[in-house]
Amino acid sequence: MPFLLLSGFLILAALPLTESPTVIWVLAASQLALLAGEIKRGQVTGAGAFIFMSFLFFGVRPIYLVLENDRFLFTNIYKIPVGTAQIGDGMWWASLALLFFATGAYMAPRVRRAWLQRRTKRNALTAAVRPLVSKGIANGLLVLQAVTLLAMFALAKSGRRLYGGTLGAYIYDMPVPMQAVHIFALLVLLERWMRRKTPGDVAMLAVSSLMFLYFTWLMREVSMFRGFYVTGVMVAGIAVLMRLKGRVGYIWLIIPIVGLQPFFQYLGGDRYKKNSELAEAGIVEEVFGDRTLGEAYWNFYDSKGDMNIFDTFVAARMYEPKFFPYAWSWGYVPLHLIPRAIWKSKPEKGVTQDMGYTKGAPTSPGIAGFFLIDGGLIWMLLCMAVLGYLVSILDWTILTMRPGYLQCCLIAIVTVNAMFLTRFFLWQYFYQVLYAAIPCIALAWYVNRPAKGRRRTVPVGSYSQSRLGPQTAG
Repeated sequence: MPFLLLSGFLILAALPLTESPTVIWVLAASQLALLAGEIKRGQVTGAGAFIFMSFLFFGVRPIYLVLENDRFLFTNIYKIPVGTAQIGDGMWWASLALLFFATGAYMAPRVRRAWLQRRTKRNALTAAVRPLVSKGIANGLLVLQAVTLLAMFALAKSGRRLYGGTLGAYIYDMPVPMQAVHIFALLVLLERWMRRKTPGDVAMLAVSSLMFLYFTWLMREVSMFRGFYVTGVMVAGIAVLMRLKGRVGYIWLIIPIVGLQPFFQYLGGDRYKKNSELAEAGIVEEVFGDRTLGEAYWNFYDSKGDMNIFDTFVAARMYEPKFFPYAWSWGYVPLHLIPRAIWKSKPEKGVTQDMGYTKGAPTSPGIAGFFLIDGGLIWMLLCMAVLGYLVSILDWTILTMRPGYLQCCLIAIVTVNAMFLTRFFLWQYFYQVLYAAIPCIALAWYVNRPAKGRRRTVPVGSYSQSRLGPQTAG
């Protein structure tokens, strides 16, 4: 609560400063206060990851925009006159939207406190971890990895033409659940190595890791979007850390994301290169070129990269939509899987809003900007509060699960995908989480099912119980 109050105070203090460059520093501090509140809790969550990425988009990018006078999108793409007043106004509303999201997230475990306490108590009584999987199941997971790797190899042969086929929109996403299979298998084999420490377990873990990395490398042949293949690497990293540490702090999220920013920019700039071409290039030299280390990191926030969400949000704020779909963006989520052959008027590319302000550019105003175009400023604030509540409920549902492989995977899946939610449509976030979660849930059921005719138990402590509970949510 103190961090929410501090953020709110700074936003109010910034209101009379929206025509002064000073406002960007005050509002950046308000967003940073929300992030500090999440960091203080010491466990990564979807809500915290969302706030972290929002700070980069709506806090750091405006600072770069003003200091470098980087108005390329405004002058060359959107064709709108933007000065300090428009930048200050856009940042003020973006900061307020983030505060509403954080408030919704803060309220979730308090509104559902009794339910979460019952879950925590019930799962504490059955906290004994699933038994160590048999060698047969471990070998079966390796075989499953090999099969999905062969399938990915076949998909990669079609290259980026895959999306253009009749079923391309569905086949295109197939690598995501297959990558989730690799992540779950990796976690199971890590557990075997940690508890047995035999040469055979080391070999199995090494083979599993190599297959996962090669599978991810092949995913790049199918998609030019970094999030498509990098997401799985990040999910695997957090899931493994959850198993090793029992709790993952934000240092493990923030430092890798910030530290690898120039490399992300390089992968985006050379997204059309094939893997063979990328491998031939000297990556470090390509990434930094003749830039200093500081320039490489600072210029990551220029308008030509992926950090221009704020610019598009400002354009959306200045736009007068021809229609307001309101709740249609929410209602469309479960309908997205209906094929266009059945639903003839299905929204093109899942776009339910009036996106005329982008002038056809493939840019995003962020989820807050989508809500803004859905129904105006008040609608945006209400939707952000509801979104924060729902993401937080999902976080706490997972955090109060019985510890095990599935909990580690789901925490990682929800956390990483929430970072992309800051710039995605609702349906994109929903299905990205679903595609990764379903294989993990199915495999967890399979490896944890009781042995026939007897109850399977192991000593408590093989997995550490999450130290977060609904009573410590603030």
